[in-house]
Amino acid sequence: MKKTLVISAVASMLLSSSLYANEETVKSNWSGEFRSGYQYTDDSTDSTGEFGLSTSIKYESNSWNNLVFGARVAAAIGEGKEPYGIPFFDDNNDGYGIVDELYVKGIFGNSELTLGRQAIDLPFVDGDDGLGLIDNRFEAVVFSNKDIKDTTLYLAHVRSWSGVDSDDASKFNRINGNDGIGLAGVEYTGIENLGLKAFGYTANDFLNALYLEATYENETDSLEYSTTLQYALQDYDDGTKASVFGVGAEFGLKSIPLVFNISYNKNFDDGSADNLFGGGPFVTSMEYYTIAEAEGKGQVLKGGLSYELMEGLSLEANYAKIDRDVDLDAKELDFGISYEFNDNLGASAVYSDINDDRDGDMQNLRAYVTYKF
Repeated sequence: MKKTLVISAVASMLLSSSLYANEETVKSNWSGEFRSGYQYTDDSTDSTGEFGLSTSIKYESNSWNNLVFGARVAAAIGEGKEPYGIPFFDDNNDGYGIVDELYVKGIFGNSELTLGRQAIDLPFVDGDDGLGLIDNRFEAVVFSNKDIKDTTLYLAHVRSWSGVDSDDASKFNRINGNDGIGLAGVEYTGIENLGLKAFGYTANDFLNALYLEATYENETDSLEYSTTLQYALQDYDDGTKASVFGVGAEFGLKSIPLVFNISYNKNFDDGSADNLFGGGPFVTSMEYYTIAEAEGKGQVLKGGLSYELMEGLSLEANYAKIDRDVDLDAKELDFGISYEFNDNLGASAVYSDINDDRDGDMQNLRAYVTYKF
């Protein structure tokens, strides 16, 4: 209780200071979010519901000698109960507060260098935005450069991370002990309608990984479509490896707001594929299961559709089947609804029904209301 009161007081003071700042300052330097979430989980052994509230408040300074300073405080409160689905709170299922962004950013010509706690959105190191109450953040050094036309180069070293996908959302958890993970990558958009990505990762005594992706987008008089090819190699120091191929396609009709998707991933090796530090880039990823849940050789086939009932209101349904080569199979069915009231306020809900012949069945309902300011 004392911890919850402290978190609430800190969040309230920060919010008050932002609201009393002048209008120009709020627009240029302050931003934040209120988020309420509810989930109900039934895992065939027990069932329970839990409710949580979160807030985050961020300040980023104006540029000074090409330097920008930023900080964000986030807090989640509520009563967590086990079993739970997507973690709302810390590893003890208690509310918590955290300074999850604290960085200095240097912008010099077409180069940018960010040092400290920050948001990152790259393959295998990503924020997994909107999945829980507070998204992933990373303690890292990230360098990017756009001197080459239509090309962005990345170099980074990531030391630790916090958030919904980490072991304990309430603190920064070390990655690979004290060694962290390094990455280098390139994104290229110089070919019309085609986007290319190539990223390499290395972590001492842990793994070396490669990720390649090509995405093509185009349209006809009646159709908008995109296709994605991907390949991921994860070579672990224990001698195991995962080699994952993926292909996905999305088709949207112009006459009606209906979009179809179909995708396929296959792991050709005995080692388990891993989403690493975030939700992962795999094209068949569902709300809960990805190719990682094959835990070795296996494949995932996914299909779904979405429909916009009216402006801002959308329905979505996706189904995926995991075929494990040396174990029992699993299926997941997701139904989602979302409504954007305006640019600041939105609501969403997702119902997931998992039938797993090996690990047991689970049903989970999650609903969120989010206000950004």
